[in-house]
Amino acid sequence: MKKILHTMALPLLLASFAFQLAPASAANINVVWTSEVGQFAPLWVTKEAKLFEKYGNNVQLIFIQGASSAAAALSSGDAHVGMFSPQVVISTPQLDLVMFGRLGNTMDNRVYARKGIKSIKEVKRVAISRFGSNADFAARYLLQREGLRPDTDVALLQVGNQANRIAAVESNNADAAMLTPPMTLQARKLGMTLLLDASKLNIPYSSLMFVARRSYLAKTRAELVNFTKAMIEGVALYKSNKEFAMKVLSKYMKVQDREVLEENFKEYDFPLKPYPSREYFELPIQEVGKKDPKVLKENPDRYTDLSLVKELESSGFIDKVSQEYRVK
Repeated sequence: MKKILHTMALPLLLASFAFQLAPASAANINVVWTSEVGQFAPLWVTKEAKLFEKYGNNVQLIFIQGASSAAAALSSGDAHVGMFSPQVVISTPQLDLVMFGRLGNTMDNRVYARKGIKSIKEVKRVAISRFGSNADFAARYLLQREGLRPDTDVALLQVGNQANRIAAVESNNADAAMLTPPMTLQARKLGMTLLLDASKLNIPYSSLMFVARRSYLAKTRAELVNFTKAMIEGVALYKSNKEFAMKVLSKYMKVQDREVLEENFKEYDFPLKPYPSREYFELPIQEVGKKDPKVLKENPDRYTDLSLVKELESSGFIDKVSQEYRVK
């Protein structure tokens, strides 16, 4: 499996951030992420500000395109923690994956079509990343809401990242594309038509969960509590220091356009209390259950471990971070 390690370091405004170097006994944790989109911003910020080291972990970020491939990396032991969608956890019970935190509060996907298309009913081909991805899941859900049958009324085309999806529409190889901010800005600049906007539906959902194998969590719970501490502080740093966040976004998204970065910063809000509660993966349970009814009979508690975030809230850690960074 091809891995692209992101080990670069920015000369960041660290003079304003107090951090400790990781001790010699720091735990090594490989974390997989799956797309160069802004939802991953807190992970990148946490890495660049050396907050993982502050809390005693040595974290390497590994880019693997596609949530299914990321889950396979956890299963094989090539990675220890993944940041990907809950439907992958729900649809692969044999991997014994568990969600212990989250990024995001609502579904944020949009369907943009090429010029001239005014209704979703005119769309016959929608560009997504890969089958099993968040884009795939969101496309199927939104199309079904409009009374359309994915794979029957509308073909879903696997074309890769969001730039490729926009290119597919522009070249007439697709009628529409599944997009999230900040690529929505590029779509608007190209004159593409917004047909469906999940962000306006206020659907509780998190496309990115902190995921590990249950056996790994049981064996390294203390290290994953520290991982979660670092991520919570990373969220607070992202919220409180826009310029730092923008530099990190620019680096990982490979974007220099200030307007694009502003779009990303404006669109996303991340929770300081990242409970992976059922409400944030109820929709995937229902969708996966349409193909596998056994899922609907499962106790949803099997998919999550709320205890790590609960411990940090009960200890006062989250309130302390909130007060220190003056964010909520």
